[in-house]
Amino acid sequence: MVDSYSGSLFYFGGKILLGTRGLETDFHAHFAVSILISISEPFCIKTSEKEKTYYQAAFLAPNFHHMLLAENSDMIVLQFDPYSKYYASLLTRFGRKGIREIPIEEVQSFTEECKNLLEAKLDCASARSLFESILSALGTTKPETKLLDPRIASLVEKMKISLREDLSVPILASELGFSESRFMHLFKEEIGIPFRQYLLWMKLHEAAKVLQSGGNLTDASHAAGFADQSHLSRTFKRMFGVPPSKFLGANHKVKLFFCG
Repeated sequence: MVDSYSGSLFYFGGKILLGTRGLETDFHAHFAVSILISISEPFCIKTSEKEKTYYQAAFLAPNFHHMLLAENSDMIVLQFDPYSKYYASLLTRFGRKGIREIPIEEVQSFTEECKNLLEAKLDCASARSLFESILSALGTTKPETKLLDPRIASLVEKMKISLREDLSVPILASELGFSESRFMHLFKEEIGIPFRQYLLWMKLHEAAKVLQSGGNLTDASHAAGFADQSHLSRTFKRMFGVPPSKFLGANHKVKLFFCG
């Protein structure tokens, strides 16, 4: 394991907060909504039309095909599910497509906390507070906390320890005594994101833990229920634009935190 870090990555279920120095991706389009902030040099977004635009802060809608060029930038990245209440409260301002510039003045008050994120000095509570505070500054309303339906809560616990088992919708719906459509509706209503997307997040979560603890891609793909290491690598790169080795592995300098 490394002795010092030059960035940190927090995973809160369907939400991610990343601070890292220098970040470049291939062209990709991911399911999550993204907010990108540089507290140093501006970063470049390159579109599929090969146009380059520079930003200090930007909002990227889900499924927006782009390349990020931020080799010299101290980057803060927030990602969250487009089915979440966070996105619902931002739709009027930012819309459902493309990229929109964010005035840097709206997030400059968080510079010191962002520096602590880059230096891996935050814990789960302070990172969650930073995540919520940035979104609040952009106009979100904080989602209400509620107790999960006990049937869904029990299923989520099962998923955490059974990723290699058959977790298909027909089987799980039958076990809970639901039709498939009722199961899908209740899961999304309770968790906030569709079942299959939540399952994919959990698999990537498990794979990340194995890689960060020193395991290889074969170990990680097996533990997380992917068909093989190629399947894991393709899935990770499709979602984030970089291979797993960019952020994961025993010797990488980005510190990972998995927060409940």
